Amino acid sequence: MRTQTQSVGRTTSYPWIREEGERLGAYLRAEKRSKRTIEQYAKTLSDFLEWFGKQPRILTEDSMQRWKEYLSVKKGYCENTMSTMIAAVNQYTGRILKRPDLEMRAPRRVIRTKIPLTEDEVSRILEEAGKSRVGKNGSPNNADASLRDHAAICLMYYGGLRASEAVNLRISDLDLEKKKLRVHAGKGNDYSMVNLSDEAVASIRAYLDRGRPTPRKPEYADYLLLSIRGSTMMGTHLWPRVKKAAFCAGIEKNVHPHIFRHSMITHMAEKGISASLIQAQSRHKSLDMVQRYTHLSEPVVRDAYDLVFSKKNPQKSLQPTVVKSAQEQSVPPRTSSSTDMDEDRKTKLLDLFLDGKIPENKLEKLLSIVDRASAREPIMSGYT
Repeated sequence: MRTQTQSVGRTTSYPWIREEGERLGAYLRAEKRSKRTIEQYAKTLSDFLEWFGKQPRILTEDSMQRWKEYLSVKKGYCENTMSTMIAAVNQYTGRILKRPDLEMRAPRRVIRTKIPLTEDEVSRILEEAGKSRVGKNGSPNNADASLRDHAAICLMYYGGLRASEAVNLRISDLDLEKKKLRVHAGKGNDYSMVNLSDEAVASIRAYLDRGRPTPRKPEYADYLLLSIRGSTMMGTHLWPRVKKAAFCAGIEKNVHPHIFRHSMITHMAEKGISASLIQAQSRHKSLDMVQRYTHLSEPVVRDAYDLVFSKKNPQKSLQPTVVKSAQEQSVPPRTSSSTDMDEDRKTKLLDLFLDGKIPENKLEKLLSIVDRASAREPIMSGYT
């Protein structure tokens, strides 16, 4: 009997519901909320007002409590879903109706541990995505979409892009010479610069040279990722392609586009990269979000634990030292052992450079840091 509305402006059994949805939508747009958030909140508000079936001016605290019970008991929604829906209605009652007394307390969100992909699993998926495939029914333009799919996964993993950011990426946002790109759109309309790996740059170049179809319309010309018919794509279009590549690679985990972003952050953390540097690449607003996206694998946690507590490799106990006077804290002459240690560090840096693991400009900076450290002895206090 009641019709469900999917977004602002669709048909509803109560005409005034559309007006309330437009009021909420206008407020959210003024707050610079994303298009997806506006659609979700409008859908939730429509469902709520449809359930209530009366003018919102007569809402009471009892009405709000009964709706919460309806969501939890009859609909059986989980804590996270309920939290999002309650947040949407709270925005409406608090900002539009000016009724703070109707604010509902949302259930505490449950943070579920996601299982990221290993580096080997990412490589296998990329290998499958890059395999040539024949298009359906003689699809026009580039019937083989493997180059596009490979580039898209590289963007989501090496660049840490969300699916919506990947499909909205423009060619004009690429700086392949510097191995960087500018995020054109996505969550929060972020426009930060992010880094790309050599593999990602090579994949994008290959797609641009041999795989990108002719844009169907002039306004599509600057979009990087296009469908085989030359049209723009949506983030949801990447789901079946990622699923298929993971299936063909024999990956049994729940693989979806966003898991590549989780995996990038996790792999950076496992290699000892600081949270602030990971935040710069992932573009998260807070370090807390970086922590939520980091899911260290069990072997990494085990190795770190054994490094501290293993009886086979006992760690040196921490010994307190006496704080020296100002005269005693003067820089002593360099010993042969400390000089040898600096030379070893320089040798290791040169080996990494020759292996292609660090660029030349980074090598010069790291060598200068070692040289500066050689000129002084660190002042130690407390524990060594």
